[in-house]
Amino acid sequence: MLAFLADEEAGGTYGAKYLVRKHPELFEGVTEAIGEVGGFSFTVNEKLRLYLVETAEKGMHWMRLTVDGTAGHGSMTNTDNAITELCEAVARLGRHTWPVRVTKTVRAFLDELSDALGTELDPENMEETLAKLGGIARMIGTTLRNSAAPTMLGAGYKVNVIPGQATAHVDGRFLPGYEEEFLADLDRILGPRVKREDVHADKALETDFDGRLVDAMQTALRAEDPIARAVPYMLSGGTDAKSFDDLGIRCFGFAPLKLPPELDFAGMFHGVDERVPVEGLKFGVRVLDRFIDAS
Repeated sequence: MLAFLADEEAGGTYGAKYLVRKHPELFEGVTEAIGEVGGFSFTVNEKLRLYLVETAEKGMHWMRLTVDGTAGHGSMTNTDNAITELCEAVARLGRHTWPVRVTKTVRAFLDELSDALGTELDPENMEETLAKLGGIARMIGTTLRNSAAPTMLGAGYKVNVIPGQATAHVDGRFLPGYEEEFLADLDRILGPRVKREDVHADKALETDFDGRLVDAMQTALRAEDPIARAVPYMLSGGTDAKSFDDLGIRCFGFAPLKLPPELDFAGMFHGVDERVPVEGLKFGVRVLDRFIDAS
């Protein structure tokens, strides 16, 4: 089955989630699926190119933070300024260093990377290792920890009026198995004055890197790139796989791309002129053609 789905960037509520909840019969008999953000390459050397297949992804808590204060005239002393209280909490959150937590998928990726680089990797001291990963370092680095990035601020309507309320939005992501720890840490960092509510929340996913589909991925990649090796990795973001997991469908991120070693692939995500090389896309078409025939 081939499905084109809307709304993934906003959580999939009107796309994948709608179909899974309202029309599950469309996917009867489907046990495995492939989707986006996986199968892209990382060149180690002239004899080895890793292709990262997504087998896990972080869960999400997109949230609104609200602080209520005392409204008043901007020229007067006000020790209950909602903006001040909120900004201090958001700054604490944005600068917080979350503890390292190594999940099954990340451990498997680090083991593969250790073998490829010929060196032992310590998850607690990853600076040197991440420096060797080029543009994908920011994507891999954040899969070692929970994260919460402030993304929006809102308050006030006039320069000489202290508002009675201030709001912020935060993109929170948690590792598989660490949602409760993430929320507890979040509330401790924000403090009692900050009200937290979800705008959108969804689960984390993790599956094993094995089975007939994985074998077919490796075979298709090597047919087009003899130095290819498929390895599992965790996506720091989320995909429609979260919805299809509700139907018991085992999901992988596998949309192959052979990328130039110097390309900052992760840096283009949601960036200006987001793109992929045409030759890399053609490579992916050939690999998927082989993969689908084999599957």
